[in-house]
Amino acid sequence: MWWSKSVLMAGMLVLGLAGCGFEPMYAKHGAQTSAVADELAGIRVAGIEDRQGQILRNALVSRLNPLGEPARQTHTLEVVLNPSQENMAERSDGKASLGRMLINASFRLVAVDKKASSYSGSSRSIVSYRLLGPTYGSTAVERDAETRALTDLAEDIRAQIATYFANGKIQRKVDP
Repeated sequence: MWWSKSVLMAGMLVLGLAGCGFEPMYAKHGAQTSAVADELAGIRVAGIEDRQGQILRNALVSRLNPLGEPARQTHTLEVVLNPSQENMAERSDGKASLGRMLINASFRLVAVDKKASSYSGSSRSIVSYRLLGPTYGSTAVERDAETRALTDLAEDIRAQIATYFANGKIQRKVDP
């Protein structure tokens, strides 16, 4: 009998969410794409300095515009990175054995038609990594940590912008 109560509670939860107007941010209705996905697809990511900037830009482009550059550009995303690294632990011979990479990103979403900032925000990623003895091993580990941190930043920036659009910043199209 305990399972019947569980089924009943799950049903009440689903009905409660449907009744309060809950709708997933990326929900599709019929053959349409979601309004948030349409807005994200109209964002062009401006160039970002240095190698880390290139990696972040590529990650953002693949998350915002998986089908390529926007056909109808509505916004430009400008990002500035501020990376730093530090050694956190030392071995008995005095060499670092544990490192930490911190990358701060501040970004600005600029509407193309207004040339003014629509939304701005910041994101941070902290990644720890173990330094290996040989130079090549340490370099490979640092590059992997860098890629993980930049992927984290791309996901967070995308989520912040999607939330901005989902919270009513989109002019909803009404079909007749």
